[in-house]
Order: sequence, then structure tokens, then C-alpha cells
Amino acid sequence: MIIRNVRLIDNPQQPVDVMINSNIIQSISPAEPANKNDFNGNGLYIVPGFTDLHVHGAGGADFSCCDEAGVMMADISLARMGTTSYLATTFYLPKGSNSHLDLLRELYRSGRCPGMMGIHLEGPFISPAKKGGIAENKICPYSEKVLDDVFSHCGEALKMMTIAPETDHTDTLISTLKKHGVIPAFGHSDATAEQTRLAIEHGINHVTHICNAMRPIHHREPGPLPEIFDSKATVQIIADGVHISERMVRFLHNMVGTDRCVCITDGMLSSGLPDGEYVYQGYPFYAKNGEARYIHDDGLIGTSLGVARIAERFMSYTNCSFRSALKTITDNPVRVIKSSRDYPKIREGNPADLVLTDESFQIKTVWKNGVMLSPE
Repeated sequence: MIIRNVRLIDNPQQPVDVMINSNIIQSISPAEPANKNDFNGNGLYIVPGFTDLHVHGAGGADFSCCDEAGVMMADISLARMGTTSYLATTFYLPKGSNSHLDLLRELYRSGRCPGMMGIHLEGPFISPAKKGGIAENKICPYSEKVLDDVFSHCGEALKMMTIAPETDHTDTLISTLKKHGVIPAFGHSDATAEQTRLAIEHGINHVTHICNAMRPIHHREPGPLPEIFDSKATVQIIADGVHISERMVRFLHNMVGTDRCVCITDGMLSSGLPDGEYVYQGYPFYAKNGEARYIHDDGLIGTSLGVARIAERFMSYTNCSFRSALKTITDNPVRVIKSSRDYPKIREGNPADLVLTDESFQIKTVWKNGVMLSPE
């Protein structure tokens, strides 16, 4: 396939043709007139497929279920929204079977969910005081036995674990995770400034949905945020204007800079589906205008937005460029995960995970491994 007359983010003045052969980019050359057999990009941007490091499901399926067909449908639904790479975010049950983790590990190993870069566990070593929407049966104190069981279920698929650094044996936990190639991420935490500083010194360099489910700034006990700002840690931002206000998104961007911002969705199973009522882990919720809230108390539990829509709002709230916003869902998350499977550049020889979009993140077409998908 030849994609004619598209622009690259690094040189938008020069239209190019991109040839895809099998699942890779075979060549990039100056644009020539398209014929009826070519795909005409009409001068839009061809950009790398998007990466979401924190998403719980899509297309009606949840990564915490043990439904192979559902998980594979979520993989396809995310790709159609432009999210060609993601970490399947879920939980460990200290007293459960955790067969969902066995399934995710197997799907990761087999490549049957080609967008899945691995597993992101939220917990179980997090603060009950800052559990947010995580049920208490998914939380427990640190123990070597539990951590060994986590590794036995997840194997090499485990890429990130959100931990609260005020839990016991934080230094041991961080060093063990890093030894296994797992990113320890600060989150769901009631840590003080001092506890946060020590955790950063021990090796934490990534933050799960900053501001959400963590101690806020106080003038006497400043909490984790100033320590995070002063570090080099990358930060996940749910820039939907609901989890974090528009003004706070702008403030965070000013404090840490574009290169440390990683836009995420924390997306629900309702992502990619019409507004309506759904069920999440036994509780009914409604999805409307991108928000997902429990019906019984109107409590916010997530979003139904794709990461492209989050980046669009990030761009609007911060007044940054399209190129800067694009980095928050391409270069920056891939740099965090350091995955050799994903290449956030349009280059010859790289995988053909591509999105055709305008400068407002309005997706026209998606290619996953060279296969063209209709956008959601």
C-alpha cells in the first residue's frame, strides 16, 4: 500500500508518500500524484500510533475480566481509536485466583493482542486512604510472598506497578521491581514530602495519574507534589478537565514541561462505545460526554475518552503546539516503557503503526501492523 500526499511532524512543509509492505514502513519519498489505486492522505499528518500507559479496557471489555474474546476486542477497539500500543491496566487480588493475569500474560506472550505492551498493576501495595476507585480487596500490605505470586502470574508481561512509597519495605520493593525490569510508579499514596523524596532517591521516576488519589499540597506539609516537580520523574496526566481541572493541567505542564508529561486515559470498558449505561465489576455506571460515573452515587470512576481526545484537551488547556501534545501520547510514553516493540517515529523499517489525523487529533484512518482500520 502507498499512502500518498501526507505530512510528517518533523517536516510538515514537504508532502511525502509512505509505502507500507507487510507490517513495516518500506519507504518514504517526496509526494507524487495519486492514482485511483492509491490511498490519498489529502495533506493530513501521518503520525505514529498512540500509546496509553494506563487504560483498563475498551469496546465493552475490561482487562480485569477473564474473557479472552473480550480482551482481544478491547485491543481492536483501542487500535481503532488510534491507540496502537498500551499497557493493560488491572489489579492483583491478594485472596483471588488472578486468572485474569494469567490470561493477559498468555495474550502478551502469544502476540494475539498486538497492541498490548504488557501489564500495569495498580497495587496491591497502595494506601487504603488513597484507594480512589480501587476496591479494598485489591489492596494489601507488602510481603515478599505476595510479590512472588504477582511475578508468577504476570511473568515478563508485568511492565509497571503503582505503589505507595509510605508502605513498608519500599526500598526493597523498588529494587526488586527494577531488577525484574518493572517500572515502580508512585501513586494511590498518602506519602509525605519526606517519604516521597526518599522513594525518588530509591529509584521511583514515574507517577501514576498525578494529583488523583494522592495527598494534596498543604503549606505546612507540602506532600508529594513539590518533590515530584523537583525531580526528573515523568507524570501521567488525565487531561480531561474532569479528573484534573483545565487550570491544573496548565499548571502541571508549566511545572514539569512537555517532555515529562504523559497523557493517559485511565479508560473504562465504555471507551469506544456510545454514551449509555454499563456495568463495571458488578456496579452499574453511566458514560456521558467522556465521563464514567457510578449510577448509585454519581462517583467518578474513569473516562470513556480515547487518548487522542485527551491529547486534544491537553493542547487546548495548555495552549501548546500540536507537535508538543503529540509527544505526550507517542514519544514520551514509549520513552517511559523503553519497549523495543514500539517506535514512535515514521522511519523506514519501523512497524507500520500509523494514524492519519489533522492538527486537532481528528482521526481519519489508523493502520495497525500495516492493516488499515476504520476509526471508532
